[in-house]
Amino acid sequence: MKVIDPSVPRRRYWSDDVGGREVCPRCGHALINEQQTYMMVVRQGGETVPFIVGARAGYFCTECPTVVLDRPGFEEYARTGIKNNRPAEFTIFGLLDLAAIPPERRSQPIGAEGNPIPLVKFLPDDGQPKAGVAGGKPSAGKRKGRGKKRK
Repeated sequence: MKVIDPSVPRRRYWSDDVGGREVCPRCGHALINEQQTYMMVVRQGGETVPFIVGARAGYFCTECPTVVLDRPGFEEYARTGIKNNRPAEFTIFGLLDLAAIPPERRSQPIGAEGNPIPLVKFLPDDGQPKAGVAGGKPSAGKRKGRGKKRK
């Protein structure tokens, strides 16, 4: 059973930018890994190609609307969808809320006429990840309660 509601807009961070996939960079709570469906766009040369991928490369906070994406995981998806299997530029636009597709349209291709893509875009970056949280460890600096004072 899924815990994460894909219809909720979230702030997106990359795991290598926030120090890992264990702790939410905004509130400090533990992240959970759950498969979701994402809209990905890959660019190679002058060609831009959209992809819909089901991936376990997202780590979600259950306390605030935040997701930490695993860059290496999404790089693998980007490589499989392009010519020559070479690294390419890519971006993730958001999650797809597949439950928003009316039952009578679920047999039709997503994005076909009358069946729009149920994209839930990520919230804009506000530059405000919680300071001091990096992969579940306190940031460098003072550590309270550790060891004895030196003379």
